[in-house]
Parts: sequence; C-alpha cells; structure tokens
Amino acid sequence: MNQNENERELLSTPQPEPALAPVAEVEEAANKPAPVKAPATVPVRKPTQIVRKPSSAPIWVSVLCMAMAICILATFIATNNANRHYYTQKLQQQQAVIDRLEDMAGTPSGEFSQLELLSKIFAAYSYYAGDVSEEELMTAVLKAYAAATGDDYAEYYTDEEFMALTADREGVAVGIGVSVIQTELTVSGVTYRVFQIISIYQGSPAERASLRVGDCIYGIRVDEQYESITALGYDQAGNLIRGEKGTAVDLLIFRASNGGYESFGASLVRDAYEAESVTHKVSKADPTVGIVHINSFDLTTPHQFKNAVLELQKRGVEHFVFDVRNNPGGDLQSIKAVLTYFLQPGDLILSSITRKGQVAVSYRAEPIQFTDEYAACNVSKDEIGMFANLDMVVICNKNTASAAEVFTATMRDYELAPIVGQTTFGKGIMQSFLPMSAFGNFTGYVKMTTYAYVTKCGITYHELGVHPDEGLEIALSPEALEYNFYVLPEELDDQLKLAIDQFK
Repeated sequence: MNQNENERELLSTPQPEPALAPVAEVEEAANKPAPVKAPATVPVRKPTQIVRKPSSAPIWVSVLCMAMAICILATFIATNNANRHYYTQKLQQQQAVIDRLEDMAGTPSGEFSQLELLSKIFAAYSYYAGDVSEEELMTAVLKAYAAATGDDYAEYYTDEEFMALTADREGVAVGIGVSVIQTELTVSGVTYRVFQIISIYQGSPAERASLRVGDCIYGIRVDEQYESITALGYDQAGNLIRGEKGTAVDLLIFRASNGGYESFGASLVRDAYEAESVTHKVSKADPTVGIVHINSFDLTTPHQFKNAVLELQKRGVEHFVFDVRNNPGGDLQSIKAVLTYFLQPGDLILSSITRKGQVAVSYRAEPIQFTDEYAACNVSKDEIGMFANLDMVVICNKNTASAAEVFTATMRDYELAPIVGQTTFGKGIMQSFLPMSAFGNFTGYVKMTTYAYVTKCGITYHELGVHPDEGLEIALSPEALEYNFYVLPEELDDQLKLAIDQFK
C-alpha cells in the first residue's frame, strides 16, 4: 500500500534553506577593486619611452569571483523557489483532503458529526482501512456509547445477541451455564473487574469443570493470550464467554482460599443445558419440610415454581423453605406471577418510580393473560393467593438481587414469612429493553435503567438490601463455603438449619 501524502509529509524532511552569509561575503569581495602590483624598477640607460602592456591576471580574478557570486545567488533563488513550490503543493494537498472529505460526506464543512468525519478519515487514510467492516465498527461504537452513559446496566445488543439472551430467558440456553454479577475484587493490592459466579446450572459445562459459586472470572483467552476483564470491559468479556455449542473458552479464575485467593485456569466447552430456574427436594433432617430453591426469575419460573410446591404437597410436605440465595433476579412478569400465588386480588407488588420521584406504574396481584412468549407467566383468577396460607420461611444472602429481593421484601412486607440469612445485594432499579427498530430502519436492542422501584413498604432497598429478621441473620461457615452451593450437605448449611428451626 502506498503511503498517503500526510505520511510522506511526516516522514520526509524539507530541504534546508541556503546559508546567506557566504553569499554576502562573495558579493562584497566581487565589488572590491582588484589589487595592482607595483611595476618592476628598470635601470635607465638612456631616455627611452617605455610602453607597458596591462596585466590580464587581475581581470580574470574579478571575472571568476563575479561568476561564483552569480552561481551562488542563482542557486539561492532556485532553492527558494523550490521550497516555495514544495510548501504551496502541501497546502494544496491538505486543502484537497478537506475538499474530498466534504465531498464524501456530502455536506459543507462543519455540518457532519465528528463520528462521520472520523469514519471518513480512517476510510481514506488508515493503513488498516477495510480490515473491519462498517457493521462491526458501528456495533462497537454503539456498545461503547451505552457503556459510557454512566448507567452501569446499560448495554447495546445486536439482534443475534438479543435472540440468545431471549433464549436463556425462555429456558433454552447454550454456554458455560453460570449466572454472574459484575463486581470488583482486590487481590494482592490490585483491583480487578470480575464476573462473580452466583449460581451454576446443573449439568452445565461449569458444573463439569468443578467451578463454584463465589469463583470470580477475571481473564479470558483471546487468540493466543489472556486478556483481563478490566481491559476488555464487562460487555465485551461477556460476549467472549458466550458462544456456539461445541466451541471452547479458556478462563482465568480467582477462588477464595485460606484468607486470600488462588488463581487457576479453566477450559470449558460450551454446550446446551437446561436452564432449570426452580429445583425442589424434601429435607433430609425433617421429611415434613420441603425446600424450593428459586435460581432465577425467567419465563419458566412461574409454572416450575407452582409444580414444585404441588409436587412437594403430594409427598406430604407441610412446611416450605423458599430459598432465593444466589438468585440474581430476572423478569418483572415472572416475579409478578409468582408473587400473585401468595397475595390477595389487588395487593400491591411494586411501584416503579421515575427519576423525578413520581409513580409511573403500579403492579398488583391480578389475573394475567398473555398470548406471546409471556404466556408461560399467565395466572388465572383461581390461582391468585393459592399459596397464601403455606407455613413458610425465606432464606436469602448477599447474592440475592433484583427480582429475588422483590420476592423477599414482599414476603416481609405482608408478613407471610420470616426472613433468614444475610442482607441482600441491594438492587432496586429496573431495566428495560428497547428495540431500535421502533425508531426507524435500525437493528439491535438497547437495555437501560428506566425506573427505581419500591415494594409495599414504600421504602427503596437500592444499595441497602433487604435485611433478615432480628435474630435470624447468619452466614455460612468457612467449611461450608468450600463446597459448591448446589452440593452443600444439609448438615453444613447453617442458614437452612436455622430456617427449618422456625417450624418447631
């Protein structure tokens, strides 16, 4: 590829201007009269008239000096003309660049955006022009814009990414099989951006690789080397972890160990897995107690939750522990449907609050009938309050977030169940997905924070969390934390044991 004119200007050195002092000296010397030698003394023998021929040497010296001066002066004039031509040419080339960019933009100078200008400059002069498609560049710009808005939850998704996200929400998933939160971790004085694992799906690649709840992903192999999430950013790192079935991803992990952290690598092959949002079992310690763990609130949760409770009742269960530990939250319609099973018609579930503090929408317990993908969240009139009279306890921890906090707070606000465990994460803000196609001939989706919300108590728990009831706050022991949460023996689960004790 030829170098462009701007590169040539940067790499070439202009010719130096000729020195003026030597020329002035030569000119001064050329204007001086030539020296004349004294005539030799001739003895006079007789008065004879002598006719002398003038010497030619001084004349030739003068002529030579004058010729040299003329040559040097001519060189000076020619060099000045060349330099003047050189810089005039550069100015003309620079103006031609500006004119061409204006022509390419189709608008007068100053009337197109800096982004358009930058795009044209790179297209016209970059050594790497054409290596990345316009579509890829625009996607990167849109993602960077969303990340720079100050909204920690804002993201831009391509249509393909949104479809994959929707598939996860509907219970069909391909990936490594974890739910994570974005946070920071300081190790040996260095602060890293990490994905902290708060749940692992059963039968997933993450479970097969023996990853644990609490592990923190801090690096991803990109081509031949690892890149940190700190350098990549959460959005790009998340996209790199996602992928097609059968493809591999190599991760760097921090795991708590002996009061510090150990680092290790893990290689996982992405695979399809069942995004089971609800699991249930009968307590080993007390067969009258059923344990329902809600992993997330997606579109599968309402019917999975209802079926779990009904199944446990068939098995003779009289008391229920609803476990929302490590639940990152999920879909508003999902949590609305689940809570409708416990509330009376018209009971407030939550109110969304605008930036100005005004109530935008209030969500209440009522029949729900959808005909689209949300049909899985439908609740009939007869199902409202169907579980209101259960004898129940809720367990939460510091990884209980968002919709799971709505579940916990609502159980507290309506005094339906005591709360056991640890103070929750503290996310009391709502995100919405907006299709770009709604605003014209555009593709992709943007997620952004649109509202804060409050439950029946009217007080936000954002950045505060939902606290356990007095006397029921308890953490897991260091021994228990050595286990994967999903295989933690019941006899080591002090939070679960305290919850079961409430039925005695």
